[in-house]
Amino acid sequence: MKIRSLAVASLFVLSAAHAASFDNIQLWAGSGTNEAALVIDWQDGKTSESLLWGYRWDGSATGLDMFLSVVAADPSLYAHIGNYSWGTAIYGIGYDLNGDGSFGVSPALTFDSGGLSTAVNPDDSRTATDSADHWLEGWNNGFWDYYTKSSSADAWTESGVGSADRLLSNGAWDGYSFAANFISSAPAESLAVAAVPEPATLALFVSAGMFLICARRKQS
Repeated sequence: MKIRSLAVASLFVLSAAHAASFDNIQLWAGSGTNEAALVIDWQDGKTSESLLWGYRWDGSATGLDMFLSVVAADPSLYAHIGNYSWGTAIYGIGYDLNGDGSFGVSPALTFDSGGLSTAVNPDDSRTATDSADHWLEGWNNGFWDYYTKSSSADAWTESGVGSADRLLSNGAWDGYSFAANFISSAPAESLAVAAVPEPATLALFVSAGMFLICARRKQS
């Protein structure tokens, strides 16, 4: 299980602002001069079903690099991946949507400290143990469809290669949209909500802000 602070989880689970550009991204993974955006759309009708993250890097990076970095950086995000004849497959993706710090799936998976599971084969019946959280997994009855585009202004297209073979460019967008019964639709980045940093980090920002306000009042 990922380690997190619950002190302000109920206040800072998700941003209230809809995000459709790099300016709206609040949680960034990696570091560097290049930037790309990642949208994950569960298409499950829950609020919010589409979330947004950012990724920074120098040199070269792939779509898989971005995905794994974001999963590791966000304590609420979980993924089940595996290897098959064509490369790396993303079987399942989940999110602690209600921010209670407790996340699990059934049938059970063991997640490492970065929120990743590589232990077993996919199971289309797997669900989140908390019905308020996101989890969708598929292989035989659905799958995570992978979409890409070069910039926010472009239209999404289904990727012709897997994420491990997708070379990112500065300003690029990657998206995963769950295709139940193999019916695909592009991720809705215009409706995506920006995932926020770990609650403990936000608590520090809030505390620092309150300190500055109090200090200014004393000086006035």
